[in-house]
Amino acid sequence: MTDKKTTKEKSITPLQVGILMLMPSAVVERTEKQFKYFLENAPFPVKPIFFYFDKHKSNSNQEYFDKNYEKIADIEKHGLDGLIITGANLEQVSFEEVKYWKEFTSFLDWVRKNVSSTIYSCWATHAALKYFYNIEPVMNTCKQFGIFDHKVDIASNSPFIKGMDEQIFAPHSRWRGENKKLIEKCKDLEILVESPEVGPHIIVGRKGREIYIQGHPEYDRDDIGGEYFRDKNKGIKINVPLHYFPNNDDKKFPAKTWGANGQVFYNNWVRFLHDNKK
Repeated sequence: MTDKKTTKEKSITPLQVGILMLMPSAVVERTEKQFKYFLENAPFPVKPIFFYFDKHKSNSNQEYFDKNYEKIADIEKHGLDGLIITGANLEQVSFEEVKYWKEFTSFLDWVRKNVSSTIYSCWATHAALKYFYNIEPVMNTCKQFGIFDHKVDIASNSPFIKGMDEQIFAPHSRWRGENKKLIEKCKDLEILVESPEVGPHIIVGRKGREIYIQGHPEYDRDDIGGEYFRDKNKGIKINVPLHYFPNNDDKKFPAKTWGANGQVFYNNWVRFLHDNKK
């Protein structure tokens, strides 16, 4: 009876999933909704907990964070079942010059010891792989930008890709990228999903304790287009996103072809958190 009760309680108690928000203030609330959508549709109850730094202060959004977010100190006090660290608009800045780098890496040390699985998204992937494995991301000559075809390594039998199609699409929006050969040299890392055009998409480290995602399965159908027109209207040099506008007509937005497989991945991740909950 005790074991059954424990299992039942484990299933209905919401998993505490923290989300460290590093995205620019203009898209913070949009990013919140996107990650919440995946988590709220997962097979087990999840409580998303958004949080920000203790010491570093946002130049444009601190009032919002103070009102709606927890702080790293709160997270370290009550703990987490899982963690997501979002991307950041910092690709043109060296890691050591990032204003919150010291606080960020101190938190990563805590995460490695205390969180069963962490998803690092886009810039956070590059930052964490540099910090944990000293793998330096490569700066591309043009932005890796658009919707790209990927192959899923079904033969790996990884629980994180269970139920995914063998071929999937995913948005990418980044200047930096990970070198496949350097990833493959590291025994703790495994590439699960990759694109012949833009390289690794989903990389798993330490048997699921770390998950690195270079693309953006959480994106809505108009996010890539929004970024393109934002930069174009500001006079910022930007390449046209690949495989995005139907018939190369920038007045048309594409069908969303990546959301279902993105949800499958997050369902698998939440199931992993549930199964590894102490």
